[in-house]
Amino acid sequence: MRRTLGLSRRQKIVLAVLFAGDMALLLAGFLIVRGAPSVGAAAPAPSGLSQKSCQAIGAQLLAQHNLAGATRLDPDGALRFELSGQDASGRLLPRASEAAWDALAAALAMPDAGCGPYPTMRVDVPDPNGPPGGRLLVQVNWIDLRAWGKGELDDGELASRVTATAYVHPEPVQP
Repeated sequence: MRRTLGLSRRQKIVLAVLFAGDMALLLAGFLIVRGAPSVGAAAPAPSGLSQKSCQAIGAQLLAQHNLAGATRLDPDGALRFELSGQDASGRLLPRASEAAWDALAAALAMPDAGCGPYPTMRVDVPDPNGPPGGRLLVQVNWIDLRAWGKGELDDGELASRVTATAYVHPEPVQP
């Protein structure tokens, strides 16, 4: 007697049901992942506070870290701290990089104050050791900054994810 090696009707039905279940799970997983908002991304200014209020809060947070500067939103939604190069009492800051780190620490409090989080954080600070008009622009992804604030990244790990660009700001034209 010769026996065929094909699948029985019952086995075919079980395989079809399992295949349909797998496809349903894959589709559900795809829709969940595809429709999920990115972690840490949010509207630049929350509905409860205006952009001007968040800018004032940013300036206050800088002052609490002994830094003088202004806060603004860039067109791409990034939060920018523009430091004057002085501390809150008017003394010149000795190192641009140290001031930038202090400003990054201040930025961590923005969401607790009802502003952000923002996709990117930028700190623009005069570089006293650079050429006249020299500035340092430090930029970091908000998710990395938040992880650093929670202790999930150490200073070295955050530093490897920070982009720092030195540039010369043109002097205003004198009449």
